[in-house]
Amino acid sequence: MKSLITFLIICFTFPSLASSLIDEFNEIRKNDIESSKVFETNNYYFSQISYDWEKKSNRKKLSRKGILESINQFKSYILKSNEILNEEKLNVWGKSLFIQSQIKFKKSRKIEERRFKDKYLIVFAFPKNGLVINKKDINVNQLIKFNALNHFNMTNDERMLFLNNLEFNDLVLLWSIHELDNKYNLSNFLTSVDRIEHQQTILEILKMEKINLRLLNKAPAFSYIIDKYIQNNKLDNKIQKLSILSSKCVSDDEFKNNLIKSKFKNLEYKSKNSSAIIKAINKCSGFLRFDNNFKGFTNTKLLEIEKQFNAGKNLDGLITKIENALIQSPLNFKLWNYYSACLRAKKMFNEALIISRIEISVALKLNDKEKYFNALKSYSKAKIKIWNNPNQNKKLFLETII
Repeated sequence: MKSLITFLIICFTFPSLASSLIDEFNEIRKNDIESSKVFETNNYYFSQISYDWEKKSNRKKLSRKGILESINQFKSYILKSNEILNEEKLNVWGKSLFIQSQIKFKKSRKIEERRFKDKYLIVFAFPKNGLVINKKDINVNQLIKFNALNHFNMTNDERMLFLNNLEFNDLVLLWSIHELDNKYNLSNFLTSVDRIEHQQTILEILKMEKINLRLLNKAPAFSYIIDKYIQNNKLDNKIQKLSILSSKCVSDDEFKNNLIKSKFKNLEYKSKNSSAIIKAINKCSGFLRFDNNFKGFTNTKLLEIEKQFNAGKNLDGLITKIENALIQSPLNFKLWNYYSACLRAKKMFNEALIISRIEISVALKLNDKEKYFNALKSYSKAKIKIWNNPNQNKKLFLETII
């Protein structure tokens, strides 16, 4: 956002210069108003964004959107056309967002924004002598540091490439569950349901010949749907299969058994508390996904927990309070954050890591980048304590987050 503001500040429009640039651009555009693309002359790059103009089109919205798309289109063009930015050793780490951050430009300006016929056009000019590529910082170490802090904003394909390369299989699975949950309801810890209505839904599903995952939107965590779907569909992708199985992890052990087969670590959660949510944490090894119907609890109770947490005394009593509160309010991110911190203070790093997975899951469900980064801190603080001799790249990721 900061770079965008800087960009907008320097995008002054000087009439005479803009006019000459428009003439230069029109020469190379040759009446092509259909394409969103970058045109190139000896001295300039021209990034044109072309939208269809419809009855409901909003000029202000198209203008804001067009500025961002024009910048990103230009950066993508530079990325593809520059050999240094296309080194294979960077490609395997998911480089696009990182490389774009290393591309700077000066004296850029908007030279055209108008409705023309059935199109709305936005064009920016980027002088070639104003393009700066910070080549000295383009290396694998800097890329890992950048991606560690920014993978929330990466494309899903590049994020998975990055996390898989680091062998953070639990983070890969958490993101996979989150992405799949955008299509199907993968909630595995539910509030109480209307029994009569639920039974009717179950009976309807049992009569169906074709079973698909969309039925989880009607009957979340129903094992029959998951079992039938996996039985009738060949799932070569191990992470995809685990993501689907996670939606029934509270009811049976198939998900956990598959985690073991897939060589996931840190799966057992030990606690004296025998509440339903603690049992679910253990059965699902922290890969919990809560539905949206939990009402939560009063701010007064949360303030009491915050006060005791800040005092840092009687950790066992505080943990019990937090566990009891989570039964009522499992979507409260702060409670999970306090919980993992208390477990680390007691040097229960395995348990803290498992709870940090739930922190991450909740942050993703809330689509909150700040909470996600705080959850990742909890994860990294626990992980670095129990991971024996992590390689340099893994260590760099964890230390960057902490």
